[in-house]
Amino acid sequence: MTGEAWFKPKRFGYGATPSNWKGWAFVGLFVLVVVAVVAVTIAKGLTAWLTILIVLALTGAIIPFIKAKTDGEWRWRWH
Repeated sequence: MTGEAWFKPKRFGYGATPSNWKGWAFVGLFVLVVVAVVAVTIAKGLTAWLTILIVLALTGAIIPFIKAKTDGEWRWRWH
């Protein structure tokens, strides 16, 4: 994906962290979506394991986008 990077590689560990307002807005929106999904699954009486599975699927779905919007590669960093 081309364009401005919204995330930067983490200084320690694996993954990325938001580097500007767009990255933080994306993370905030994701948190709101997860909270809404959990609220709906609780209201509908779905089991906890199904709720966890849905949240894991949502998380897995955003990872390629975050990787594409990261300025650098994802790798383990420890120093």
